[in-house]
Amino acid sequence: MINKMIADLVTQTRAPLFDSPANWGLTYDDVEFIASDGITLRGWLVNPGQDRVIVQTHFGLFACRAGYTNTEKPRLLRAWPTDINFLQHIKALAELNFTVLAYDMRNHGASDKGRTKYSCDGKEEYKDVQAAVKFITSHQDYSDAPIGMIDICMGSTSMTLAHGGSDGLEHVDNIKAHVVVQPLYSSLWLRSMRVPEFMIQRANRINIKRGGESFDESPIDRVKLINKPTMVIQNKNDPVADMDYVRSYFDALAVEKEMVWTDVGKSRIAGYADLTERPEKVIEWFERHVHACKSATVE
Repeated sequence: MINKMIADLVTQTRAPLFDSPANWGLTYDDVEFIASDGITLRGWLVNPGQDRVIVQTHFGLFACRAGYTNTEKPRLLRAWPTDINFLQHIKALAELNFTVLAYDMRNHGASDKGRTKYSCDGKEEYKDVQAAVKFITSHQDYSDAPIGMIDICMGSTSMTLAHGGSDGLEHVDNIKAHVVVQPLYSSLWLRSMRVPEFMIQRANRINIKRGGESFDESPIDRVKLINKPTMVIQNKNDPVADMDYVRSYFDALAVEKEMVWTDVGKSRIAGYADLTERPEKVIEWFERHVHACKSATVE
């Protein structure tokens, strides 16, 4: 029973879509697009019609494109006292003439259920990242638009695994920069919480047997395939982060890069709140690297 509970903790939850760009005075379009395996994904195209685009992939579990909410969560699972509204930093980007695609990964928010109902630590969700980028590059209004990507926690794992193969993001010239926020995969999270190794392995086997994916595999070998300037952001007070992994991820990047250590509350969620409440460094990175151009194409 306890091992199944551990497996559920890192794979099975769904946050409702709790906010809207309209609440922030933003113009937007509701959009749908389909991943390579037929899963329908849903999102917002905020501030449409601009000549540069940001694609945001949210963190997994407890989250959706709108951010984090305690709505529908049991009190014991509430990781932060208030909602964290990602539309706060999305609005800041819109005010600087970016169009922002914020979408829900499969099994999150308003997007459809995937092949399995369990979160897959990026091993299925990487298809969602590829589909989001393809939606922009194949759109008549944005086919030449430069793209910046915000990849948050499991979103960063999904983005990393979206590299490699003929459909890999490394082949998309439109992408100009990444911001990777608090990279982590699930077994590292469990180890940081002092869950015994034998229980992690049992939980992982249970999850695989019921149709999920292994949550004990690092994406670090794919990091070297990322070929666009990348900023990595990590709250140094995050109690569940594996700082050695964060450093290894950053060290494996073979591109222009910047490591930003923030100093906020002793909570992982504090890093997400800081991202949206103080997005200045993210904005500076994108202003430096994501410029409108006339010849961005897919190889």
